[in-house]
Amino acid sequence: MTTLSAALLCAIAYFICFGGNWLVGQNMADQPIVVGPFVGLLLGDLQTGLILGASLQALFIGAINVGGAVSLNPSFGTTLAVAFSILSGGGEQFALALAVPLGLLGGLLEIGINILCAAFGPVWDKAAEEGNDKKIIGLHFGVWLLKYILFSIVIFIAIFAGAAPVTNFVNNLPDFITDGLGVVAGLLPAVGFAMLLKMVWSGKLALFYLLGFLAVAYLELPLIAVAALGVIVAFAQAMIDKDILDIKNQTNSSTTENNEFNEEEDFLS
Repeated sequence: MTTLSAALLCAIAYFICFGGNWLVGQNMADQPIVVGPFVGLLLGDLQTGLILGASLQALFIGAINVGGAVSLNPSFGTTLAVAFSILSGGGEQFALALAVPLGLLGGLLEIGINILCAAFGPVWDKAAEEGNDKKIIGLHFGVWLLKYILFSIVIFIAIFAGAAPVTNFVNNLPDFITDGLGVVAGLLPAVGFAMLLKMVWSGKLALFYLLGFLAVAYLELPLIAVAALGVIVAFAQAMIDKDILDIKNQTNSSTTENNEFNEEEDFLS
């Protein structure tokens, strides 16, 4: 596969995943676990795409952009990291180390493009004042197309111009740097989960976190088994909560009926 073809396919993959995520509501198609395998499939290495997509999902799992505040762009970093890793023959540690700075670069790019798209705000306001529904719909899809085409062009240029230099760079890396990247690759997913825990941590969750830690560290259960146990515990807790809610509803209903009955007796007496 030529560099031109690879760059074009990656740009298409990024447009479908990142742009498609916002076309019909946020469907999470821009997450690394989706982007990685899709890019790997188009580049002819699905296995690498699956492995890197899952690893990068663990890394970026705590990265959440709220409103206009963009910290980084996981899909941007994933697309380029997976593409460069496959095209250059670099390993998982290379892709993980590369994804973070590329994700930050993608975040800065997204802020810039959002500012550019915000220039269409007055046009939207005018169309709304005129009650021109067709113009509003056209602006909506037109600005959407503009935004994600600009992103895809950047992806195309980055891979087309950067694949060869990245390949030469990887091939000339000394062993101590490669070994260091391997250590970093092992630490970065832990950082991603730590970011997620920081946002959702509470005393009620501490017990389940400790249970999972003991299951992995001491019982040596595989992660799939721990995930299955988590689903069972969550389902059991949901059933308990449902029973409690039903009891509360029945109690409230009985109280309401008694109050109505007492009011009726008072009226008749």
